[in-house]
Amino acid sequence: MKNQTQLDHLPWNLVTRNLHGHELLRKKIHQKITKLEKHLRRFPPDTVHLHIALERHPKKPLHTAALTLRLPSNILRAEKSAPDVIQAFDDAHKALMRELESLKAELRREPLWKRLARRAGLHQLKAVGFAPGPQPEGEGPQNLGDVIRALLGAHHARLLRYVRRQLWHDITAGELPPNAIDPRAVVDEVARRALAEARKKPPGQDYLLWFFTLARQELARRRKALKGRAAEIVSLEGERFLPEEAELAEGYDAEQPLDLIERRLEPPVAPTRELVPDQRAETPDQAVARRELLAALRRTVSTWPRLERDAFELHYVEGFEPDEVAMILGLPLPRTRELLQSLGERLRSEVLNQALL
Repeated sequence: MKNQTQLDHLPWNLVTRNLHGHELLRKKIHQKITKLEKHLRRFPPDTVHLHIALERHPKKPLHTAALTLRLPSNILRAEKSAPDVIQAFDDAHKALMRELESLKAELRREPLWKRLARRAGLHQLKAVGFAPGPQPEGEGPQNLGDVIRALLGAHHARLLRYVRRQLWHDITAGELPPNAIDPRAVVDEVARRALAEARKKPPGQDYLLWFFTLARQELARRRKALKGRAAEIVSLEGERFLPEEAELAEGYDAEQPLDLIERRLEPPVAPTRELVPDQRAETPDQAVARRELLAALRRTVSTWPRLERDAFELHYVEGFEPDEVAMILGLPLPRTRELLQSLGERLRSEVLNQALL
């Protein structure tokens, strides 16, 4: 019954400290979250949560209201203080609305958002609103750390695949020995830092981009530490090999990366509807060809310098836009655009060569 409720409504909870709610405050909260839900109706309900924290200062006539909204790939937060709790809540709500409107404007400009398939999927979602009342006391996130944990949990598998792919490239290029770095330990450290250093997140970077930035930083730190101990532990010139479960070790989804690569480069020229009635189906020959092409592209990318490999992974595999790739890599946007354009030309050439073969 609980799961059904979560599917029918957007969940929210209220945590108070040193104050008790009154009728006017309850009406104000209900009024404001009703305005907020109009901007969230097409988000999957299980990816959205609103956390409201209200606190009265124990010694001063000061109230603080903090609204934390978890979305599929980001966390929006607004915190305001005022002598009156309703005024503090109202100010925080206005600030959160501005952040949400800015985020939606960015999504509307995003090419992926404009695709017909994505729009169709969004319209198939049932429009939902916030639950009539907050979750029971003690249920749901109690602070910002709990909200971050939930977002980390939602993207843990994706982060782990990303780290595995980075390590696979390093091993294949002969830059690291096999099993020298534990990908799960890297992701665990990302989670630890995200929770411990939440206030240090760059203001212009959303949380998902920040997670990937932390992952790159942790990989760089471990590579450096490993090279410092290389002479005592193991030579980097040892035999190269791939684990038996290659796809798991590489962190690739056999379907997703190539699909994104094809869409990023250019749409397929030859229509397949005459050959395959169900557009979602794939013949065995197509599946084999897809895997072989993806394997060839992976081998090619592994020969590139690390910066180019990183840009390829973030843009063509993870699907980040150029400005987002620039944030994660710490590069100027013009430099990132030039880099991605160059990679796109090389990938087109490689795809054409493989198609001729």
